[in-house]
Parts: sequence; C-alpha cells; structure tokens
Amino acid sequence: MSVCSSVSRTRLNVPDKRKMLLFANQMQEVGCLVGFKHFTLRLRTSEELLVTVNNTYKEDNPSVASTTLDLVNFDPVMSDREHPPSSPCPVSLLEEGESEDTTFLLGCYETYRRPYVWLRSGHQRLVDRCEMIGTIDRDSPLELHSLTRYCSDDVTHPSSDVTVWDVLAELVLLTTEPPPANPLAVDHAFLDTLTPQQQSLGCGALLHSLYSLLCHDTVWATPSVLEDIKHVALRHVHTLQSLQ
Repeated sequence: MSVCSSVSRTRLNVPDKRKMLLFANQMQEVGCLVGFKHFTLRLRTSEELLVTVNNTYKEDNPSVASTTLDLVNFDPVMSDREHPPSSPCPVSLLEEGESEDTTFLLGCYETYRRPYVWLRSGHQRLVDRCEMIGTIDRDSPLELHSLTRYCSDDVTHPSSDVTVWDVLAELVLLTTEPPPANPLAVDHAFLDTLTPQQQSLGCGALLHSLYSLLCHDTVWATPSVLEDIKHVALRHVHTLQSLQ
C-alpha cells in the first residue's frame, strides 16, 4: 500500500510537507479568483476549495475539444480499494438538484497526506458522462490522473509539477459537454459586468495567477492562456487609467 493512497497519522517528511504547503498555497491563491468561463471557485477554508463546473458549453471548435479529451484519456473511478478518507464536507452543503452544474470539493488536509477531490453535486450526471457503472458514493474521493501523478515517483513526471491548475482543468474536461479546448479560459463577458473597482482587483489577481501558470511546466500553459493574459492586461491598464 502506497503512502499517498492511504490515510496515515504519522508526520509528513519535510519534502512531502513542503509539497503539500505549496499545493495548499496555490489553492488559496486560485480560490480567490473570479472570471473563468467554465467554472467558479469558492474558498471555504485554507484547506477546502469548492469548484463548480458548468456542464454544458457551446464550443466553437468541437473537434479540437474532442481531441483534447482523447489525449487526456480520462478513466475516473472511485478510490474504494484502500479505504480512502471520507469527505469532511457536510452532505447538506449541496443537495442534488440544487444546480444544473457539478460541484467538487478539493481538500488539502495534512492529516490525509495528499490532496483529494470529492464529488458534492451532479453525481448521476457524472456517472452518465463517464459511462461509469453503478452509483457514486459522495463520501469517497475521485481518482483523478492529476492527483495520481501527485503521488507518483515517476522521474519523467515529477509529482512536484502537479498544480491546482492541473486539477481544475481535469475536472472541467471530465464534466463539461462538449469538453472545451481551453478548460482554463477567461470569461471576458463576465469581466464586462464588473465595476471598474472590481475589474481592477479581479484582473490584477487573474494576471498574477495566469502568469504563474505560464511559468509552470504544465500542458495547460497554452497559447490560449497567453492570449487571455494579453486581453486581461489591456483591460487592467484601461481600468486603472479610468480610475485616476
């Protein structure tokens, strides 16, 4: 049984603790952002992030999106083989049918020694989307490829390379139909609805985080992200000038 696939009460070693702290810091930073096209974020605590993903999307180039999904090769199954941790989030937080979106809880608890993702709403929809058999236990975490890599010792894919962005992108491609070519796309139409003060703060935070994404060696640091950065930067500058 691997260390990452089971819950242990022993202390994390220094490298693993640093890795957990880095992931938790990323989660807190990203959790404060607004303005994404395919998902919204709500930071509940320093260890908990709610991710609500849109289930449908009108894709301008569905062939590109389909190819992206095939390359990622999703095969999510429930982590019930080695008694994974139950979800710490109350069942009453999100009831089935409350929204047509799908909500996940991303938790980064030192007690669990690694990040986990639990499904909080849209259970049957995800079963149908992934052609999974049976029902999903909302208290069992999902096995995501990104979080499996987090625990991997493969030198070609270091676990330290896994970021919160990898998890968010995987959840979008797993949930949204059809899967978008850029799961981390910025919703510029939403930014238009913000007041100048809100745009100034929101765009500044987006710029910082998206630039950090580009600095990581991740498949999601695409030209589309760079284009979003350019547009957000221009908006940020124009907003600041209007506030002077």
